[in-house]
Amino acid sequence: MAFGRSRQETSAIVHTHCVELLQELMRFGTLEWPLPPPPVRDADLPVVEPASPAKVVEMGVGLFSVDRASMVRHLDVAREAIIPHRLSLTVDPQKEGERWLLRRLDEVAERILFATCEEWLGLALDPDAPDGDRWYIGISLLNGLCRAPTPQATNRGYHMLESIALAHPPGSWPTRPDPGPHQVDWKPENAPGASVGADEAGIDASHWLLDQLEQGDLERRALLVSWLRLMIERPALVTGLALPMRLEQMVRDQPVEVAAELVGCLPRLFELDEQAAQVVLISVRMRRDLQVRRALAEVLPALLRVLGTDALNLLDELLADSEVDIQLAAASALRQLAVLFPQELTSRLAVLAEHEDVRMRRLLAQTVLRDYLELHPDDEHGFLVKFWLERDDVSRARLRELLIRQQDVVPEGFSSVARNILDADGAGLDDLWATLEVRDADRVQAWRGHLAGEGPLPAPTP
Repeated sequence: MAFGRSRQETSAIVHTHCVELLQELMRFGTLEWPLPPPPVRDADLPVVEPASPAKVVEMGVGLFSVDRASMVRHLDVAREAIIPHRLSLTVDPQKEGERWLLRRLDEVAERILFATCEEWLGLALDPDAPDGDRWYIGISLLNGLCRAPTPQATNRGYHMLESIALAHPPGSWPTRPDPGPHQVDWKPENAPGASVGADEAGIDASHWLLDQLEQGDLERRALLVSWLRLMIERPALVTGLALPMRLEQMVRDQPVEVAAELVGCLPRLFELDEQAAQVVLISVRMRRDLQVRRALAEVLPALLRVLGTDALNLLDELLADSEVDIQLAAASALRQLAVLFPQELTSRLAVLAEHEDVRMRRLLAQTVLRDYLELHPDDEHGFLVKFWLERDDVSRARLRELLIRQQDVVPEGFSSVARNILDADGAGLDDLWATLEVRDADRVQAWRGHLAGEGPLPAPTP
């Protein structure tokens, strides 16, 4: 009985908090008036538009207050999701669980209101019996709930946006990302499932909601970026919602924090619409903000994959940037360059090897030199020898690994590299011999004899 009373008390407190929060959110959600018309209409029952924002708020609060059973059901779902398992090990798990909920009233209320909003929009988008009143209170509540990039707003909010765009009741994902070789169970012979198309009226309503986020504060814009990143994986919406045009406008006009986050959409956009993506890329390159250029440098590996040699000019531009941090970020793409276009690696590596910042040489030693040695086992251009003789402890740790591996696998190449090192510094390999001697002292003696001209070339290690 005590446990039942505890749950009832929790339910009453949560309900009161939900009503207060619902009023606040719906007032916020109706600031932009009028609201968009419902995407789905009943031909026999014309939609009666609400007379004022206050009327929408009144309908929403009244409906939520009357339907107490739905609130309790959503509270039970939230209880299962929020209360951690470890509380079941306490002396009184039920009591501790209720306390846990009451300390997180805002999170509980957010989950309940998102579930309520899904129900309202589900009835509003029902193709058999659409409910116009629930459309207006549902879209107002959704606009109010999406004020910050919380997990609920990012995932459930986007799901409802997609449902609106497709005029499809929420509750199951109406679209899914295209299958591909990045998935474990992908099979090329399997044809993709039936595609869905955007609804014209739903598109208009979705644009209204996206515009509210774009015109909002920085947190709402961050949420919008999260939605756009999800949306770009669903080609059915990219064209219908004119996503490339919105991206281009936002890159030009939005603050640097928002524009930098949008740069991550470029690789996927190139796969969907190369011409539109080129326009967005031009807008990105016109911005000289450090954060935007760094974001562009970070997506260079992906751009090399989708653009091929067309991305080389962009790579060279960022490698020659005035900011060292941008150069370092761009240099990280050289490993992808070595995989895709190995013939383009050496010329760029030759320039960066002379960089005055030690961080660049450390980065090259960590990421690119192994690929370079696979192309030039004898270190034809002397990059490995140069980095080794600099005696930088950070770089040398990686170079030591490469040299030990090389003398095991490609003795001819190691012999050439070792002779070049000894020609420059007679004691240059002492550090390497000390490490290798711990593992195989006989092999060290064999190498010493060979390099002194007193023995044959050691065989590869099996």
